[in-house]
Amino acid sequence: MKKYLLLVEDERLWEKFKQGTTRDINTEIIELIRKKIEGAKKNEK
Repeated sequence: MKKYLLLVEDERLWEKFKQGTTRDINTEIIELIRKKIEGAKKNEK
């Protein structure tokens, strides 16, 4: 598995993200990355 590093400088934004998660943080981050990749693929076409 590849490692990644997420840096969030805005503490309020980080707290909002954590409160909005229903699963563990790693799963949420991976899902966000997948959505971003899918969005980029759709924009290329």
